[in-house]
Amino acid sequence: MGEVVPYKAGMQHGQGYNTYLQSLCVKDAVTIDRHEDKDPAFTREYDSEFIEEYEKIAKSMKISAGAAVSGWGQSGNVNVSILNRSEFESSTLTYEVKVLVQHQVSVLDKHSFNKIETSNPHATYGDRFIADFIKGGHFYARVSITAKNSSETSELKQSAELAMTMYGVSGKVTQEVEQAVSSIKRNASVKITIIESTGTNKNSTSGGSFAVQAEESSDLLAVKAKADQFYKDADTGKHSYILFAVLGKYRNLSNFGSYFVPFDYQIASLRSWALFNDFTLYKAIETMIKAVPAGKFKDGSERKTQLSNQAINIFENIRNRVHRIAEHPEVAKETPDHEKPDNFRLEVLKAIKTVDFHAQSKIIPNTDDYWTDMILPSKGSSEEHLFTFPAFDFGDLIGTEVISFGKKNSAEDYICLIGERATSVDGYKELSHFWIFPDSVEKFAMDMYAVSKVSTRNLMRVYAADQRDIENPRPHQRFWFFVPNA
Repeated sequence: MGEVVPYKAGMQHGQGYNTYLQSLCVKDAVTIDRHEDKDPAFTREYDSEFIEEYEKIAKSMKISAGAAVSGWGQSGNVNVSILNRSEFESSTLTYEVKVLVQHQVSVLDKHSFNKIETSNPHATYGDRFIADFIKGGHFYARVSITAKNSSETSELKQSAELAMTMYGVSGKVTQEVEQAVSSIKRNASVKITIIESTGTNKNSTSGGSFAVQAEESSDLLAVKAKADQFYKDADTGKHSYILFAVLGKYRNLSNFGSYFVPFDYQIASLRSWALFNDFTLYKAIETMIKAVPAGKFKDGSERKTQLSNQAINIFENIRNRVHRIAEHPEVAKETPDHEKPDNFRLEVLKAIKTVDFHAQSKIIPNTDDYWTDMILPSKGSSEEHLFTFPAFDFGDLIGTEVISFGKKNSAEDYICLIGERATSVDGYKELSHFWIFPDSVEKFAMDMYAVSKVSTRNLMRVYAADQRDIENPRPHQRFWFFVPNA
């Protein structure tokens, strides 16, 4: 079987196709004498996988880099909800759950190339033609897990790895899996974006009455039930949606001769994943700029508008480059001229206001020598001042986490959380909260601090930290964080 690409409305047998942009070209580029198998065999697969690299999501959906960039935001071309970069960047862990059912295609079809007068055969014919269609069903769920307390990320990952074993042909919901799911519910927020493509009439030449459904969930066990049922439904012939187009090569047609030399996009497609990553990062940064209130920018709404327009101009630059590559694949070898996303993100961060927060020690009343450290937006008159640093007082910035200090209502017990507010803990009131970076940001957030807990009491310690506190943490250290350079 040849290369397969996602089905889109309007595709026809024998139609020309551009694999780089995944776009349709001239109809009847090839005449096909079809052999229809009325009861084809099918294959099915069902698994889950940890997603470390963002582009893997697009590849799982069989979307090319060129198609993702050129078709972004156009209905029916690219599923933006699945490819939400902001959500991916803000999640602690991302997994995908896939069930794929595919009916076998005929190998007995006959093909004949049709010569069409054209001054630009590459634009007319593309580099492939649609030889056949694969019917079946596709269940895809992107699972985004975000830790409530980022100091517990390693424990969360262990729970997630165990929970994900329930997906698959041999996956079971054991007691250990149920415990892992419960742990995830307690310690993280879960968002699951589901795309189902299926049909209801296996014998229809058009693929039957089909549905492409998108929904969201937060219930890992409910998704397990959905995926299991989707897999089982293949036995009853339910899945008959046209999933993919099978592509053929013009050069393999006996009467093609040397009518033209189709483009070879293989290297251009590989190189374009870097453009895809830059494009989606710019989209995420633009979304961030829109979310930040105008009053949080140092120069107000004018600066916000300027940065937003700058982002739009750059991802339009990337999109135009993709279209040039489609016309001239060798352009992919040239170094892009747009500003790198990390540099632009740095420019945006530097344009946003910070607020000074003050670390200080508070003596515990009616004790001989006990105190707790806190970080507050103002200096207390009776507290010992330790140090001051800038941070953010809102949470719309990519890569930031909230830190929250709290005190128990009925006792001199204190907590400090990262990734979670003290207001979520029963019996505690929040003393302060602010947003920092859990990881350093080169040229912007390099000043490091850490928080630890006193071994015998619920009292906190805060201190300036360095690389040694990462490699060899101090006793009872909870977490470290980075703030904008003073």
